[in-house]
Amino acid sequence: MTQEKTYFTNDKVRITNSRAILGEKTYAMSNITSVSMGTIPANYNPAIFLAVAGISGLILGPQIDASMCMVVGIVLLILGIILAVAAKTQYSVRLGSSSGESDALSSPDQGQIRKIVDAMNDAIIDRG
Repeated sequence: MTQEKTYFTNDKVRITNSRAILGEKTYAMSNITSVSMGTIPANYNPAIFLAVAGISGLILGPQIDASMCMVVGIVLLILGIILAVAAKTQYSVRLGSSSGESDALSSPDQGQIRKIVDAMNDAIIDRG
């Protein structure tokens, strides 16, 4: 029996020659055929919806003489801008196996995901 070799470890991830623990899930390295980094684009839809609703309130408020409509419009516009600024592209550890590809772990930290992907690829290469 070969000794387990660790390629990467942090508080929620551990990559060894026999298994990959990614957050709450554990994967057998023998079942993984490929590892790559995926990109999940930021979702701006909620921000756009709030901003459009806010702009609508600002436009309609003076026309119907409703100051409350304008206040709500300003709040919604500000919330939409905050959501747009906060939206981040996510990067994922994409695992390939006989059952297809899946995103096993995601984070906005591209460097961290790159380290995990590299460690898993090293484990696969060493496995032979």
